[in-house]
Amino acid sequence: MKTRDIFLVMLVTLVWGLNFIAVKWAVEDLPPLVANATRFIVVVIVLLPFLKVIPGRMKDLALAAVSLGVIHFGAVFMGMQLADGVGAVAIASQLNVPFSTILAILILHETVGWKRALGIALSFAGVMVLGFDPNVFAYWDALLIIVFSAFMYSVSAILMRQLKEVRAVTTQAWVGVAGILGSTILSSIFESGQFEAIANTSPKAWAAVIYTGIGSSVIGHGGANYLLRKYEVSVVSPYFLMMPVFAIGSGILILGEEFTWRMAVGALLTLSGVLVVTIRNSARAKSLAVAEVRPTPEEIAEERKGVEGG
Repeated sequence: MKTRDIFLVMLVTLVWGLNFIAVKWAVEDLPPLVANATRFIVVVIVLLPFLKVIPGRMKDLALAAVSLGVIHFGAVFMGMQLADGVGAVAIASQLNVPFSTILAILILHETVGWKRALGIALSFAGVMVLGFDPNVFAYWDALLIIVFSAFMYSVSAILMRQLKEVRAVTTQAWVGVAGILGSTILSSIFESGQFEAIANTSPKAWAAVIYTGIGSSVIGHGGANYLLRKYEVSVVSPYFLMMPVFAIGSGILILGEEFTWRMAVGALLTLSGVLVVTIRNSARAKSLAVAEVRPTPEEIAEERKGVEGG
């Protein structure tokens, strides 16, 4: 990876790590679903030129946008409102990688070797260790919601793979539209005092909302999409594991969060498991790609016949 791209991937992980702080500040003043809707208003304003109808793909696009913009991000904002800190939830959010692998096994009937199985087990064991930390156990419900959000991210990732021909910025724009509409509807049903909360929202919370829209979605996801189009997943993804590190560090420095030995062990187990799964998934993808281009014995025999006949 080129030096400038290393700086870019580190910027992306830093932006994502700080996003947990921003979300935490946003939901201190705003109901979670209102904060999510407002965040996506910022996203849509920035990406409005890319909001285009894609003939024949709007149904798939809508399904992916709802799963990501409404359910995943809505759960993130709800979980952050309940959490007392950001370090543990940032670590738990990394479970989207083993969840994606599990879904591939269940839906695509992929086989899983012992290395990937070990990585998945380590990831979940790490989150279990986090859950039994006394500091984290006080908001275990937040941890469960974040785990659910990680699962929904993996679902949306599978749905997004069916939209490879759609530009990433167009997909993000429609995710924003879904986030606005879906979160507004759900907020009207499950939340109250929205207008009063908006009227009394502090400048810090508004700045946090703007940051989550521009920083996390536009800069973060935009940079990640650029890197993943330029490099293989195995090259880029390990750098993304720095995101929880930045989140933990910002939680300690900015929020004064305590970092216990249980959190350290949980982080080590979870991130080690995620790294193993990421590397093995990439190796599997490479082997499948090679198998697809490698000629079969029948094709080789046919080619030989053609040479001999010529």
